[in-house]
Amino acid sequence: MMEKSEICEFKSLTNYWKKKLKGKHMPGFTNLRPNDDQIFNLQSKDKRYLELLTDVSMEKIIKELINDPYYGAMPKNYPNYILGEYIYRKSSDSLRLHIDSWMPAPGPLTWMIQVAFALDERKKDDGCTIVVPGSHLTGEYTQRDFQNVVYLEAKPGDVIIWDSRLWHGAGENKTEKEAAVLVATLQRWWVKQRFDIPNTISSEMMSKLSDKEK
Repeated sequence: MMEKSEICEFKSLTNYWKKKLKGKHMPGFTNLRPNDDQIFNLQSKDKRYLELLTDVSMEKIIKELINDPYYGAMPKNYPNYILGEYIYRKSSDSLRLHIDSWMPAPGPLTWMIQVAFALDERKKDDGCTIVVPGSHLTGEYTQRDFQNVVYLEAKPGDVIIWDSRLWHGAGENKTEKEAAVLVATLQRWWVKQRFDIPNTISSEMMSKLSDKEK
């Protein structure tokens, strides 16, 4: 759960980057859902975005889900997962059901998760996340037209975490509300990152990061 002051801080910070990056085109990304407001690679924009993920309480939860207990190069109580993607998204068009693990697999092993920080209230009519409970255990790709979905409505400051194998998407925003969210994809160390994360971060910013954040 984010505090009210944190929500205000990140809304202000994100609005700054929305204005700064307005009109910037990322081929293969911004043209997929042109009506959505999106900011990619939040980790390169401001250290505070990373600090949301390295908060002690968040770290404890994430380690339980995707830390690799067999990775011997670090102490077992040290996080050894990595960041695969980090975006801001304001809903507009609907987002069809998909998985972010790239391939389905049955069983209890989780190797990728999404962590979503709600900056605004998110309701059924303004494009909140939709999911198909239990679908991450089926070992199947999504059925795009599957109708029996659950709407993950959220209050500002809520944090929602799901297995990347879960069938999920978003409804259409039928209102004028912002309904914005920050979404980080975190994964086990051996999964290829969606972006070249280290090279998105400037040398100046890198010098300010702790070893754990790096």
